Amino acid sequence: MLAFVRHHWLPLVLLVVAVVFVLQNRGDTTITFVFLEWTSPLWFTLALVLVVGMAIGWALRRRKP
Repeated sequence: MLAFVRHHWLPLVLLVVAVVFVLQNRGDTTITFVFLEWTSPLWFTLALVLVVGMAIGWALRRRKP
């Protein structure tokens, strides 16, 4: 476990920062995408963008040239 933390400390720190940021921004916000518009809690929108970004990073990392 210690070796894992030692080798992955930066992603772990960034994950903690992202989670704290999401938890501190809980008000409602209006989202506009192309021609759609809806209101959702800001924490949900930020968490969704975080998950999408992580999925993109995971997908790009798995591709070996």
